[in-house]
Order: sequence, then structure tokens, then C-alpha cells
Amino acid sequence: MATSELLGMVSRPVTDGLSANEMLRRHSPGSIFKIVTAAAAIENDTVSSWRTFNCDLGIDQKKARIPAGRLSFNESFAQSCNATFGILANELILKKQNVIENYAKRLGLLGISGWTGDIYHFEHFRQFPEEEKGVVWKRKRDKTIPLAVSQTAIGQLNVQVSPLAIANMMATIARGGKGKEVRAVTSIRYKNGSTLASFPSHQLYKETISNYTAMKLQELLRLVVTHSKGTGMALNGLPYAVAGKSGTAEKGKGNSKNNKWFAGYFPFDRPKYALVVVDLDQKTENRTIKAFSQIVTELYKSDSK
Repeated sequence: MATSELLGMVSRPVTDGLSANEMLRRHSPGSIFKIVTAAAAIENDTVSSWRTFNCDLGIDQKKARIPAGRLSFNESFAQSCNATFGILANELILKKQNVIENYAKRLGLLGISGWTGDIYHFEHFRQFPEEEKGVVWKRKRDKTIPLAVSQTAIGQLNVQVSPLAIANMMATIARGGKGKEVRAVTSIRYKNGSTLASFPSHQLYKETISNYTAMKLQELLRLVVTHSKGTGMALNGLPYAVAGKSGTAEKGKGNSKNNKWFAGYFPFDRPKYALVVVDLDQKTENRTIKAFSQIVTELYKSDSK
């Protein structure tokens, strides 16, 4: 966690040995992206403890599929209320047109998360050459369409990010807002132990979120798990305390399959691991929470030996 070193990355199924690593490709993140909208709202003083939102409505101001009544900002995040984040994003974009992509960049979702640098005769060498950059908008005019803004605020429409970038965003938040490039390798050594080449730790971006915003996001991510109606409540009570966010990305009209996500970090009080699990093109069952839980439990067992 402290150094953003990669411990493992798995993409399944592999059918021919040449399949792309889906952890490096961009996908629709769904409500995971509400973290970006939340960060923008916190830093621009758009939320307050007294304000509530009508979560009986969806982002289109029609009846929500799962009405939840009036919720505070914190409750909206824990229960993943779409209406709240659609409203906040539209308020924010009226003041600063580039605010959403600005905070997506600050959290490391738009550029390359993997280590990049010069080594020997290679300029701009990349440890993850297949990693795809994230996308927020495809059409500038969407920023003037309230429904398009709302859809973007909840990680739908044209938003696309890689699982690697999302995992690194979780590490950035857990570290208090300090973004770092992800390293699969820290050094290459000769047989006798001397160093052939090293890959020093790199800061991801100079401009990032404030320590205060990171602290508030940490609280929100933990609430997702501890709240009685939180979308991650099934992870409460694990041997490591988890903070995280769920996401379901709908693939569009005529496609009944969704991307199911859960991303987070743990242990909450002394972060050591950031983890993202995504089940792509899932039609019914949500297997991400179960997989996330199993990985947390196995890591705890390993650390306890």
C-alpha cells in the first residue's frame, strides 16, 4: 500500500494464451465513479450535514427502481443513491465545466497508473504497456445536458476506467491523497545480488485531493460496509476491517448484462492492501462481494502465520 507495489493481478478466463488482460483494459465502472463526484463535491463545499436528497427518484427524476426516501450525503454514498450524485454533479458543472474530469485525474483514473520512466536506451518505458487510459466524456456538449451529466456522475454513459486505475485510486485515498505509480517490479538484480536496474517510486500527479478530502472519503468508504443498509454490508465483520465501494455498470439498451464491481482497501485503521474485483458481462449473480471477502480472509490467514 505505502509504495503501490503490485502483489497480484488475475484475468480469467484465458482461452488461447493471447487474451487481453482485462485488469488493464477500460470498462464501465458504474457507481465506483461516485467516489470522483464525492471528492469534487467535498472540495467545492457542495455538501453539508443538514442537506438531504430525494432518493425515491432516479437520475431522470422518475421513480427509482429501489426507492430509499430522503437521505443525507453520507447515507446516499453508503446506499449508492443515484439521484444525489446526479444533482451534485449538475451543480458542480455549472460552476466549473471541467470539474468531473479534473477530479478523475486527481484520483488517477484518466492517465496511466503503471510505472513509466526512462531506463537504459528506453524512453518512457512502461511496466504495463497494455494499460488503457480512462475516459470521462466523449462529446463536449454532454456537459450541457443535465441527464448526461447525471449519468456521467454515476459512472455510466461514456465513462471507462481500468481496474488497475481503480485499485490505485483506493490506495491513493488510503494514503491520504498521495498518488503513486503502480510498480510490478522495483529492481532487476544480477545473480550476485547487485542491482542492474531500479524503478524508483514516482508520484502519479502533482495535483491531487486534499488530506481532508481523503479523510472524508475514507469515512464514506468505511460507511459502505458498516451501515445497516450499505451496499457492502456483507463485508462487515471480516478479520480485516474493509472500506470500499460497490458498482454496477449497465451496458446499455438491448444488453441485459452488467459489470459488477467492488473495490476497497484494508485493514481500515492501518491500510496494507488495495483490491478491486470486477465480474464483467454478468447477467444475474453478483459474485464480486464473495470473491472480495474470500481474498481478504486468505490474506489475513497468510499475514497471521
